[in-house]
Amino acid sequence: EETREQLANVSGVLDRFEEDMASSDPYLWFITTLRRFRQSYDVNIPQVSQPSVGDVTLLPGFPYKQATLNVAGTASFYDLGKFIADLENQFPQIRLLNLSLEPASGGPERNTLAFRMDVAVLVKPNTP
Repeated sequence: EETREQLANVSGVLDRFEEDMASSDPYLWFITTLRRFRQSYDVNIPQVSQPSVGDVTLLPGFPYKQATLNVAGTASFYDLGKFIADLENQFPQIRLLNLSLEPASGGPERNTLAFRMDVAVLVKPNTP
């Protein structure tokens, strides 16, 4: 009986987690999520590539797919750090990979950075 209760609790947590996951269109999901999330941050993200969707690279046999998008933009060091930390903490289905930073050329401030990173997003498989 205790095991059944634990299974029901864990299944409920998983169901709530899957409600917030990308499904049929990971690009639209990511753009919509990013647009809403980024309103509180001084981060400029003009470039988001179309995703490449495939198997999850971290765990073999994982029941979800992975969409990887390339994102580029500009921000101050502090604003970018806060944005990244909050994004990964608020969305456990998103992981940032391969972050590269360099001084932004022609930016309005001297401490503006240009960044480029890959964003891996878990994608819920379509169920019939």
